[in-house]
Amino acid sequence: MGCAPWRWLLVLAVASLLAGTAAAEVRLTLTGVDGEAAENIRAHIDPAVDLDSDLAADLYRDRVRSQVTEALEALGYYQARSQISLRSVQGHWALSIDVDPGPRVTVRSVNVRVTGAGEDDAAFQRLTERLPLRPGEPLNQGDYERSKRALRNLALQRGYFDARFTTARLAINVAGAWADATLVLATGPRYALGEVRFSATPFRRSFLERLVPFEPGTPYTADAVADLNSRLLESGYFSDALVETRRDEAVDERIPVKADVVTRDRNTVTTGIGYSTDEGPRTRLGFERHYINNRGHRLNSGLRLSTVRQSVDARYEIPLADPLNDYLALATGWQKEDIEASRSERYTVSLSRRQGFTSGWVRTQSLRWLDERFSAGLDSGTSRLLLPGLAFTRTRSRGGIDPYRGDRQTYSVELAARDVMSDLDIARLRLSNTWLRSLGERNRFQLRADLGGIATNDFDQTPTSLRFFAGGDQSVRGFAYNSLGPRDASGDVVGGRYLATGSLEYSYKVFGNWRLATFVDAGNAYERIDDFDPAVGTGFGVRWSSPVGPLRLDFAWGVSREDVPFRLHISVGPPF
Repeated sequence: MGCAPWRWLLVLAVASLLAGTAAAEVRLTLTGVDGEAAENIRAHIDPAVDLDSDLAADLYRDRVRSQVTEALEALGYYQARSQISLRSVQGHWALSIDVDPGPRVTVRSVNVRVTGAGEDDAAFQRLTERLPLRPGEPLNQGDYERSKRALRNLALQRGYFDARFTTARLAINVAGAWADATLVLATGPRYALGEVRFSATPFRRSFLERLVPFEPGTPYTADAVADLNSRLLESGYFSDALVETRRDEAVDERIPVKADVVTRDRNTVTTGIGYSTDEGPRTRLGFERHYINNRGHRLNSGLRLSTVRQSVDARYEIPLADPLNDYLALATGWQKEDIEASRSERYTVSLSRRQGFTSGWVRTQSLRWLDERFSAGLDSGTSRLLLPGLAFTRTRSRGGIDPYRGDRQTYSVELAARDVMSDLDIARLRLSNTWLRSLGERNRFQLRADLGGIATNDFDQTPTSLRFFAGGDQSVRGFAYNSLGPRDASGDVVGGRYLATGSLEYSYKVFGNWRLATFVDAGNAYERIDDFDPAVGTGFGVRWSSPVGPLRLDFAWGVSREDVPFRLHISVGPPF
């Protein structure tokens, strides 16, 4: 039984359609322009097209001509001419474009004005000076659009939510090859931040308000909102926080702020084991109560055990005006040490105030009671001291847990006087600095210096915890921990009045997270300043940037001694 004629026509039409879907590739050849103009033309043209007929090819060629014109005019070429050919060559389409760009329009003037409440806002003045659209530069319409966007974004970031352009004009004179830009932004009123409303928490309202870095009525900035979010997460009281502004609920141009927080678990118990060449095997057990009451007080305590040191301590913190950067701490502890010929058992009670400043410096004012029974070589005794102290510390780093750049500075002083509940007069000064710098991705340099001095009327009764010793993986490598310093008549190290150590280290990235290092350390503890006779250690090591922080393995030799002692040093953690 034969097919009806109309069925044959349908089969032929379908076959023709299927054949048309197998389009040939379009390959572009562009001449006459390069650089930015060539890139913009290529970005405007879509080579992934189906050219299944002469009509489709003609339409595509016309579209390409329009796209070339559009791409060039966007960069100020308004008198450009182009020759375009499109032909089928051995299974693909060859698109050839030859461009004569002609003269380029130059920006003659840029007039940017801000009216309304933002007219005197210095932020707009600073932005106006660095907008991408500048007089005397070749015209790029993208710069014009980016300038508009920058002004709009700044308005939103600073609370001008009703801002609009009353004039946004780019006047182009093709014959004269110049363009004048005029942007007038009417900011309208500036909105203010309202009261912060918190989701349910166990803390009293007055304490939560101390976590807020702005007062109600403060002019709105996006940075202030982000800062509040960061402070809530950094406070240690919350496991999650999300701060939102409710612009649609603004009253009298004040925007309410909502802080949704999730209070963290009240208690945390931590355990850990480790090893260092200074202490040998060690273990620790810690307990922290993140909030004791609705005023944000907290408590932490710890037990630490190693072959040479055992300690128990507890610390109670009371947040003050700024809970993140200002608090009182009441601490007490017991510690016992047995290192070489030096032994001590001490009890401490201290009250301190820690204040952090926007400069990055942290000031700690302290009053510490120290009761220590000690022996160092032939010296032994018991000392009770009331030590007021002052310390300044600043740490800056980049690179997370394995920084590639940074520094740490610490300056501290403690005093005691016989006339004020102490067994001797003493003043102790300590200065420490560590610098870390990288040159490129592979080269890293670390420089460390540590200085200290004690002035006292009875050094024999100075507790060993206040004396200075050197040696170890954080001091002079190649020598055992606290094995360097003045010796008594029996040859035992008893500690010194003065300390001076330094270190220079260079490391090179070999692959992945692995680095090879070489170093030289020098220094000692001294009885007198003119006794300066540094011990020198040198060697090489391996560095691995592990998920928990840098792991350092050092092979070190004490080259300043005739017997050249060897030490293997292992440590984990950042360099400062």
